[in-house]
Amino acid sequence: MSRVDRFAALEMFARVVELGSFSKTAIELSVSQSTVSKQMSDLENHLQIRLLSRTTRRLSLTEAGEAFYADAKSILSQYARAVGDVVQAGQTPSGTLRIATPVLFGRKHLTPLLPVFFERYPEIVVEHVLSDSTMDLVRDGIDLSIHIGELKDSSHHGRKLGMLQPVTVASPAFLKDRPAILHPRDLVSVPCLIDLGQIAPFEWPFRESTGEPCLIAVNGPYRVDVFEALCEAAIAGLGVLRAPLSACGEDLRAGRLVRLLTEFDPGFVPIHAVMPASSWIPQKTRVMVDYLIETFPRNPWLRCPE
Repeated sequence: MSRVDRFAALEMFARVVELGSFSKTAIELSVSQSTVSKQMSDLENHLQIRLLSRTTRRLSLTEAGEAFYADAKSILSQYARAVGDVVQAGQTPSGTLRIATPVLFGRKHLTPLLPVFFERYPEIVVEHVLSDSTMDLVRDGIDLSIHIGELKDSSHHGRKLGMLQPVTVASPAFLKDRPAILHPRDLVSVPCLIDLGQIAPFEWPFRESTGEPCLIAVNGPYRVDVFEALCEAAIAGLGVLRAPLSACGEDLRAGRLVRLLTEFDPGFVPIHAVMPASSWIPQKTRVMVDYLIETFPRNPWLRCPE
């Protein structure tokens, strides 16, 4: 196996691991499945060690394969960065950048940042896809996605941008003639605003003073799949809302909403910039991610905990 073949096999091995399939790798690389299988066998023969454990149903790494994969990814990433840096050295970042964000988050916390971004990078065009639905970055042609919560797809690149604080709120008018809400279990007897876009919309997580998790079953007459409508409903006095502080911070400051159960807040939720799996990140994407990392900490509603 020549040095060129070895490097190609290294790239193919990494994609086999990330996609978990010879057939998917073959489709992505526009080669036959037998070519992928032969390349992997030749690589193992060259190294004189077994990297992959293959059955009819499952493909997994051996212990040696896990160590080799980590080293392979490091080599491929360094090579891709070197090539990308050489190609783009001295060039002005340009091109169309497709960014996907949750609707309310994008409107409140990305769009206001764009004027300064465009001043810095006038040759970049931003296509902003606002959606509360899960998107497939590759299928939907997304260069950069802002993801709220823990990352589940390890095949994508992720950069942590900050944290969100979930809070419980209601309007002063809603609270005026009701018993005080002093513990999360008090929510069982009051109307709550239900976000149908959540995986478990009728279960709200809290944390007891002891640190133990506390899951409360809630209900209410107003349920909606677009989160922005829930904020308006809370201000109108339709019920209690669980929301990120980033979504309702200005309303709290203005007195349109009141924060409840602060001692039971469950903790912070991470915000990630997510990019499609690749050994090289385009310059237009990198400058946007760097810009968000620079600017997000200045936002009082997105600040990370100390």
